[in-house]
Amino acid sequence: MIRVLVTDDHAVVRAGLSHLVATAADMECVGEAPHGAAALETIAELRPDVVLLDLSMPVLDGVGVIRALRAAGDRVGILVLTSFSDADMVLEAVHAGADGYLLKQSEAEAVLGGIRAVARGDSPVDPSVTRSLLFERRERAQSDELTDREREVLELIRQGLPNKSIGRRLGISERTVKAHVTHILQRLGVPDRTQAALWAERHLRASA
Repeated sequence: MIRVLVTDDHAVVRAGLSHLVATAADMECVGEAPHGAAALETIAELRPDVVLLDLSMPVLDGVGVIRALRAAGDRVGILVLTSFSDADMVLEAVHAGADGYLLKQSEAEAVLGGIRAVARGDSPVDPSVTRSLLFERRERAQSDELTDREREVLELIRQGLPNKSIGRRLGISERTVKAHVTHILQRLGVPDRTQAALWAERHLRASA
């Protein structure tokens, strides 16, 4: 039997997940926890095989739980089950030591399958989360391809400056600015400077 601990700050969600686990012939729900701090205490007491873990919780969030467990050398299986598919959230949980990452809109059988996968040492990841990670990786690769000068030009594009003003600001000719803009659009795969500015708003400011 796979012994499962359900951790979520919403009582209805906890009850639903506990019931779901109870319907599986090869699993049992050994306990519930309403927040991260309670989860750590319950894990130490009950020693489950797999922890179903939400990320957004009071007292101590899911990533904090994962970090605390891994820092203590606890290798309990951790399956994140959350509403967040944002690549940064996924990476933070994975880097902390999560074994799998599923979304709450997953089908019941997908959740049960994820628990089984974690219990046997696999790493299940929701397909939409995988797409988010691949998209983020591609966009970061695009950013890495920009030279320092192109990043400067792109930042000034984001600020709404025309080529002539960018040239004066950077001490280069307007013709050189145009060449940089052409290269930037090509590297980012965007059609115009408006889209380049939007890209910069999402990425340059986030990494600043």
